[in-house]
Amino acid sequence: MRASPGESQADRLWSVASLVVMFVLSLVCGVLLAVHGPSESSSLEVRPTPTPVPVPQIPHGPVMPEPVRGAPKKPAGSGTGTGTATVEKITLRPGDTLYALARAHGTSVKVLQELNDLGTSALVYAGDALGVPTDPESAQPQMGLPENDPSESDPPMKKDPKKEAPKSRAKPVVAFARAQLGKPYVWGGTGPRGYDCSGLVMRAWEKAGVQLPRTTWGQVKAGRATTRGKLVPGDLIISNNGGHVQLYIGDGKVIHAPGKGRTVTTAPLPDPSGVDSYRHITP
Repeated sequence: MRASPGESQADRLWSVASLVVMFVLSLVCGVLLAVHGPSESSSLEVRPTPTPVPVPQIPHGPVMPEPVRGAPKKPAGSGTGTGTATVEKITLRPGDTLYALARAHGTSVKVLQELNDLGTSALVYAGDALGVPTDPESAQPQMGLPENDPSESDPPMKKDPKKEAPKSRAKPVVAFARAQLGKPYVWGGTGPRGYDCSGLVMRAWEKAGVQLPRTTWGQVKAGRATTRGKLVPGDLIISNNGGHVQLYIGDGKVIHAPGKGRTVTTAPLPDPSGVDSYRHITP
């Protein structure tokens, strides 16, 4: 590069240095813009910081309802209709039933079941202690025969000559059984000195010209099935899982040979919960 006339060497150096400085400055500005970009602080809107909302803590597991304040508590051991009745413990004897005890103590089967934690069961056993209410006022609402007593649930029926026929035909059967009262129980016995339960029933029906099977296992299939409310004299009541048979004689009673060491005797109809089958024998 040639210097123009009149231009000194110093002027030329200054011109070159100015160009270099301008180039370097433009290069630095380009780099800064590429890294940081244009400033947008003037166009940004300043928003307030949101206030955090507290989140309720949910307990683990099921949420239990709050107890109702002022709700009265049921007295321990008080059943329906007994209020705060006092309870007396009695010892059950053979032949006692929950229904008979309810009538004797002026209460209901349901009350006795609740007092003794029996649930819906009506089974009671000789020798057990049973709680009965002793407060007449608290037992008053339950006075009378329990409605669910199966032994007396059927209303009295008018006599029908057609239905009386089996009773008359079974008359010799009942008469024979009555004649054996007091004779000893003999295992396998068919008389005349002693009987077991099925032997007594077999011999009794022989008097009406009917031959029944020798054992209870056969007698449970004899005749046809009937119900407790339709029992007539001469019908069979099978209990003890088919191991015992009794002869119905009317008026809610049976004749049977109860077991070793005992004699042929009369007894009330067994509790329905222990009966396996009712059998009607046709002469």
